[in-house]
Amino acid sequence: MTILEDFFYGNILPCEYEQSAEVRKKLSEMNITIDRLIAAAQDENLKAAIEKAFDKQSELIALCERDTYLAGLKLASRLITAILAD
Repeated sequence: MTILEDFFYGNILPCEYEQSAEVRKKLSEMNITIDRLIAAAQDENLKAAIEKAFDKQSELIALCERDTYLAGLKLASRLITAILAD
């Protein structure tokens, strides 16, 4: 099966990739810090605000990853077009 066929049949999912050990470590550290921050907050409204802020941050990171992926794909397409034009 070709890479295009794999992509068509859903065997390749560009949004799924293996995170590096460094990213996994930092993510774990961040989650521990968030949990400690929420646990230390005495006011329920503050706890909810902290959770909401980090949820919004996660949404923003996902959007940035998407935009970066699309920019990379566009650049790769332009490079391939330039190579094939030569």
